[in-house]
Amino acid sequence: MVVDKTHYDVLGVDENATQEHIISAFRQKSREHHPDRGGTHEMMQKINAAKEVLTDPKKRAIYDRYGSEGPPSGMAPGNPTDFSGFSSGFPDIFDFITRGASGREPTRASKGSDIKHNLQVSLEELYSGHTKKISVPREVICAACDGTGSVNRINHDCTACKGQGVENLIFRTGPFIQQSQRSCSFCSGQGTRVDAKNRCKICHGNKLVRQEKILDVDISPGSPDRGAIKFIGEGNQIPKGENGSLYVVLRQEPHAIFERIGDNLMMNLKINLSESLCGFQHIATLLDGHKIRINHPPGKPILPKSYRCIKGQGMPNRHTHSYGDLFIYFDVEFPGENFIKNESQLKQLEASLPPKKLVTLNSTETYEEAEMIASEPPPNNSQQQQQRFENGHHYHRTEYNDDEGTNGHPQTIPCEPQ
Repeated sequence: MVVDKTHYDVLGVDENATQEHIISAFRQKSREHHPDRGGTHEMMQKINAAKEVLTDPKKRAIYDRYGSEGPPSGMAPGNPTDFSGFSSGFPDIFDFITRGASGREPTRASKGSDIKHNLQVSLEELYSGHTKKISVPREVICAACDGTGSVNRINHDCTACKGQGVENLIFRTGPFIQQSQRSCSFCSGQGTRVDAKNRCKICHGNKLVRQEKILDVDISPGSPDRGAIKFIGEGNQIPKGENGSLYVVLRQEPHAIFERIGDNLMMNLKINLSESLCGFQHIATLLDGHKIRINHPPGKPILPKSYRCIKGQGMPNRHTHSYGDLFIYFDVEFPGENFIKNESQLKQLEASLPPKKLVTLNSTETYEEAEMIASEPPPNNSQQQQQRFENGHHYHRTEYNDDEGTNGHPQTIPCEPQ
């Protein structure tokens, strides 16, 4: 029986959901709550945490049995709420539970350590798929001594750990005495030693040698950035034990034109005011080399910092074989000063645009002429204030928000000289 349904509720699935159902729900929730679509980072963290636990059979079994708090205190080393497993000397928490709560550590390492290898890939390679050859250094069993470390292939139990591969540590915490174990520092957890005179000349008694492994990595179309490709048994080796695994982590290189957001692509397009008002055509070359013609009709102005979407021109989804969308962010470039040559052109332009707002002057009042000049945003909190003005909100200064260091007097902000 499941004792904690929090992760299931976050993804909107029940405790009997299949892996496919959980992954599908994760994608849907990620789209709904993505920060770029109005969601919060806190909710995305909950969604990712739920997916991390429920898509891993071992972690899911622990979660179903013990909930978010993990196993009871004393059952496993480390943080009981950490479902990510343990490294370098500590067993996997799931293995610990299945062998009982005796608290005994394995006497010797039974599996070589895993290897993580980062592979730089282009956005084009993630879009279309690609095969890349890599060379990964790893530790393999010495062939000269068959992993014994000895020229005569004979070794003896380590005198420090008595062949157990671990050493006991006893320390005091207040009135309590605690005991823990760690990998033996004399034999590196192997439980055996090699006489100096009989050490292998190739591995020098270490039983392992460094070797480069050449592998072909098949990158599927639509593979995610930071996604890992697992090669079982291609990690580090240990004598009389199982090989570790190799994890190739895809690292997407920055692209000059496109930015990837999940299955969608984003690009910036700069147009001038004439194109914004009167329409335009633009040819875009996509990641697989094919070209699309973007048409925008006249009479439908494109505002600065606005977006348009082209359906189905984004990244492929490697699971559904569908495509995301292409989003275009528009930077509208306005003409410079004195771009109109004469009054006739000005009148023609004015006649084509919506009428100006009329201002009525009161003849009984006196008005001082004020001239605007080009300026940068104010130096203090300039980005926040500029954003508020762009959003249509006015900034009201009060006696309580004077700039620090001005002794309560408003600070003078010089305009940019012409």
